[in-house]
Amino acid sequence: MDIDLTPKLAKQVYGGDGGSYHAWCPNELPMLKEGNIGAGKLALTKNGFALPRYSDSAKVAYVLQGSGVAGIVLPEKDEKVVAIKKGDSIALPFGVVTWWYNKEDPELVVLFLGDTKTAHKAGSFTDMYLTGSNGIFTGFSTEFVSRAWDVEESVAKTLVSSQTAKGIVKLDAGFQMPEPKQANRDGMVLNCEEAPLDVDIKGGGRVVVLNTKNLPLVGQVGTGADLVRLNGSAMCSPGFSCDSALQVTYIVRGSGRVQVVGPDGKRILETHLKPGNLFIVPRFCVVSKIADPDGMDWFSIITTPNPKFTNLAGKVSPWKSLSPQVLQASFKVAPEVEKHFSSKRTAEENNPPENREEKLGTEKLEKVMAALRCLECDYPLIDSDFRNFCASHNIISVEDFLLHDLYVLVISTEQHHNSERLKEGITQVLTIINKQHQPWVDGQELLDDALQNKRFLPTGCRSIDTFLHGGLREGYLTELIGTSSSGKTQICLQAASAVAKSWGKIVFLDSGNSFSPKRVAQIVTQTSDLSAYEIEYAFSNSVTYAALHIYREVVFDQDMHATNFVYVTEDVLCILSFVHMNNMAAEIIMQYPTFQCHILFLRWTRPFNK
Repeated sequence: MDIDLTPKLAKQVYGGDGGSYHAWCPNELPMLKEGNIGAGKLALTKNGFALPRYSDSAKVAYVLQGSGVAGIVLPEKDEKVVAIKKGDSIALPFGVVTWWYNKEDPELVVLFLGDTKTAHKAGSFTDMYLTGSNGIFTGFSTEFVSRAWDVEESVAKTLVSSQTAKGIVKLDAGFQMPEPKQANRDGMVLNCEEAPLDVDIKGGGRVVVLNTKNLPLVGQVGTGADLVRLNGSAMCSPGFSCDSALQVTYIVRGSGRVQVVGPDGKRILETHLKPGNLFIVPRFCVVSKIADPDGMDWFSIITTPNPKFTNLAGKVSPWKSLSPQVLQASFKVAPEVEKHFSSKRTAEENNPPENREEKLGTEKLEKVMAALRCLECDYPLIDSDFRNFCASHNIISVEDFLLHDLYVLVISTEQHHNSERLKEGITQVLTIINKQHQPWVDGQELLDDALQNKRFLPTGCRSIDTFLHGGLREGYLTELIGTSSSGKTQICLQAASAVAKSWGKIVFLDSGNSFSPKRVAQIVTQTSDLSAYEIEYAFSNSVTYAALHIYREVVFDQDMHATNFVYVTEDVLCILSFVHMNNMAAEIIMQYPTFQCHILFLRWTRPFNK
């Protein structure tokens, strides 16, 4: 490959007191034009304001330094004012209007990388300013501008000619810009330094991948992105984009070495990288990096919204899957050389330095992998590739697996050539775990169930029903807590009366012997026009079980007195909360046919600690 891949620094295009704009020139970095890639960098000083503009390309913005405010107007949408800070990634589809403002930091620096297939010039971004000395309306006559904006010609002339600066201005210190809203960040911004890690190799490095799952607007931009933070002296093993995408890399921090090899096996780039360098890895070329002792961070875009990578070394490389005979024949080496090579194929994708004590605990890992290995006979998906994939995410126990963010784990499979099989392996492990446990329920499932269950029982008190969002929810236990004589029993009586009026059944479990169906009948008589027969029927549907009635079939030991009695009553509460128990008293209670009722009340007294 004859094209020059040497990393380059950006050069200033324009600037002033408010800041400057820098860009990489396609003439100096030919792969920009060859790959239809644009790259630029905006630097704003304190109170610097980058004027509103259109761009001829979709792009990804990454905040390299400082904090500030961005204004984003999607086509036919309202303006969104967003607070931005170091590490933020923002997807900017084609057709958006943006402005940028540095309110108080010494310097705000934003990197722009994107596809220039729609650009005015291949390999570079062209901005169309709405205001300023080079604003688009400076080219129209005053007549056209006044008619377009529906203002007088004198006003139009003032609007067009007042802003004499180009692109970037410096505002007065007291000038009030619109305040950002936290809600505007949702779906617009992802902070790569705070987002869940897609890859985390102890002693090696960390990776956050930007794709359509964690930032949907990336799909409209057409490029994915990632932030890689390599530890000191660690290596990012040789790999390439298996979906034939270009990779554009900007060195954010630190330094290190890079080598790129073309499909013909020839090295086409070998150089030392430093902050501010930008270089491009062509399609179907393999790249590897080694960080200097101080480490190295880089931000990359890939010319596909959901990139897939194949590593040619480490645990997930194809070498791990090839049989020993194929390796021996391919390398044309003796069997003992192949065995030595195979024994070394357990290195991480981001290889930690050899002399670090931060390597994964090999002995502990081997024990767990051995346990997983036993499953392979019955579950072929739990093969060596899957076990190594788990190990690369520090998953060395079932607890680790359950505590890991499975959504992030599934996303990270996209970086491997066998991603679909790895996803099936994750599902297989979950299936095995579920067979050994009661079904897992998370907060979202509980919320969904609550939202779907719309059946309520009114308590008879409007204010309480309002507080409970409709009343007592069917299938749920509602506990009333309060001091003595605070009205807990009265609320229960009102709810029971509401059931009785509809000819429903009522059961009251009472450890205090203080409840009577007669009281329900009295309330029904006072608050309704039911006939005597109907009231009598409602009375017959109300059943009270005192404590001795409930437990008369239970054989108590001599030492089991009130405390045990109350404890068992609390177990009845657990039954109503759908918690399994094997208590004899519970089995007897569940056999009472009258417990098939519309409403059940439980009264108990918590024992005092001795």
